[in-house]
Amino acid sequence: MRFAVVADTHVRPEDLDPGDFEANAHLAARNRHVVEMLNRLGPAFVIHLGDVVHPVPGDPHHAAANALAAAAYDVLTMPLHVVPGNHDVGDKPFPWVDAPKAAEEHYGAFEARWGPRWRSFSRGGCRFVLIDTPVLGTGTEAERAHWRWFEQTLADAEVNGERTFVFGHYPPYLWDPDEEEHYDNLGLGARRRLLALIERYRVEAVFSGHVHRFFHRRHLGTDLYVVPAVGFVRPGYAEFDAVAPAAQFGRDDRAKLGLFIVEVTSDGHVVRPVRTWGDTSGGTEAAEMVTAPGWETHLGVTFRHGWAAPRELAMGGLDEFTRTLARDDAPTLALWEARIRRVRIPLGDLARPETRERVLELAARGVEFTVLVAGVGRLGDVPPVAAVTRWEVVLAPGEVWDARMPRPPSGVVAVGPLTPWEGSGWSHGHFVAHGFRPDIDPEALQATVGPADEAVFRIGPDAPVWETAEAVTGIVSASGMGAVVVAQLPRRSEGSMFDDDTLVANRVVEAEIVARSGVEVFLDGFGDHDRGYFPRVGLLDRRADPRPSLGALVALGHAADGPGRLVENAGSVRLFEGDGWRLALVSDPVEVGGRWRSLLDGRHREGRLDRGPWLAVGRS
Repeated sequence: MRFAVVADTHVRPEDLDPGDFEANAHLAARNRHVVEMLNRLGPAFVIHLGDVVHPVPGDPHHAAANALAAAAYDVLTMPLHVVPGNHDVGDKPFPWVDAPKAAEEHYGAFEARWGPRWRSFSRGGCRFVLIDTPVLGTGTEAERAHWRWFEQTLADAEVNGERTFVFGHYPPYLWDPDEEEHYDNLGLGARRRLLALIERYRVEAVFSGHVHRFFHRRHLGTDLYVVPAVGFVRPGYAEFDAVAPAAQFGRDDRAKLGLFIVEVTSDGHVVRPVRTWGDTSGGTEAAEMVTAPGWETHLGVTFRHGWAAPRELAMGGLDEFTRTLARDDAPTLALWEARIRRVRIPLGDLARPETRERVLELAARGVEFTVLVAGVGRLGDVPPVAAVTRWEVVLAPGEVWDARMPRPPSGVVAVGPLTPWEGSGWSHGHFVAHGFRPDIDPEALQATVGPADEAVFRIGPDAPVWETAEAVTGIVSASGMGAVVVAQLPRRSEGSMFDDDTLVANRVVEAEIVARSGVEVFLDGFGDHDRGYFPRVGLLDRRADPRPSLGALVALGHAADGPGRLVENAGSVRLFEGDGWRLALVSDPVEVGGRWRSLLDGRHREGRLDRGPWLAVGRS
């Protein structure tokens, strides 16, 4: 079963002045496009997490906005269920924001247009529970009735053996269950009561909106998701960005607009994030690729940037007197989008409680972690984290791995040496690398690695991935040992920027083909390095928005399954072939027979191919 979750469309009449934010002029059109997309994707039903409209209750345009939104949803080909948001019925009881509060007189229009303010329904052995979060904390009879209904609904689902999913507008919290109340969470009393019920009845997942940006926490055994907005991004959260904010001070960071398709299986659920890019018309091919069943990504990535610590948002605007604390989970969204399940991090990450907790949270969602350990002496610092599947030990000069070395409490051990950077020697080079070169003598390899489970090999930034991995396979095949290959992304000198997205996409795609052959491959990087040494682009930019290489990885996974082999290397083009597919990696424009589709933008071309990865359409 698949269902869709949509949040914060903020539809407003199209003839209104958009004011300072041009994005406001496109909210209704963006919503209509999402309806078209949902009809193409075909989920069993759609749940809208509130803020259907932008004009708040009492605004003279509120009714017209509701009518405009309803007209768009009339053409949905599956059921729509809507929970009330603060722009629909009024805000939670929070005195520090000047906005109309949730009141009974506001609910009449909502219920007439969108149905009951709280409800539940059953499907496929699951109970879907839609709650009214703006009423929580009001102290009204409506709130008391809501709590009675909610607890009874969860109890009934438990008796029936149903798994429960809960949907509401306000998230319980963003960072910590006991965090200070702010604009984007529930008040502490309502929050604690809600969480107690979630814990007691073992709710599988809670989906919330309101924040206009993706977040994920795991509260004991319950996944807490904050779903991206369709309409616009709340600009205050551009504080997360390591560079200047995107358009309109972050409000129109279109890569962060989207929705969820949720797959429910017999033993769990999987979130498929769909970026809508703020589109108002056009195709839905990218959404269909991201949500298509059956494909996966085989390679892993290295998290070189910090990825788990919280950040403080600036006071001001909607939170004038508090600092909101939250973690930027945009890199996690990209992992899920591209179905990347393997992540490589340094040992120091596990020493910090928030990072260790995040490892456990993502491991529960299927992510496997490889941890870098610099020197055998640090193995005594290895914590017992069962989520770690591999410990990658970096040998210092002169060190070897032998039977006396202590093994970590779980996972396999991969060993590789510290080596000088290409073009430097130990006497004068400050930069070092890690991993065996593919020309090492097998006996020397065995003498260094000893009884370890795997050897770590490095593919330099200019070395071809396929041929190097073949050489690695030849070296280790006779020993019965496994191999891990770390492929560095392209770079230039320590002070020169490498920003060729097309060549990065070619390398990422080639690494994925190699990983399908059974070799464990990690890309040495995930996000851009736009400062420091060896500046270069990666799969994500410094706003954690996807670069073309991430889209190419998704397009390859969707369109071409199974392993492949290199069949031609002719300078400007490298041709790979698998069962029913052909792939061309073009570094300079070249004539290639047949019809091809670009993995970067979906263009079709015959004859002369531009730079980039291309997949053959039919057989040539």
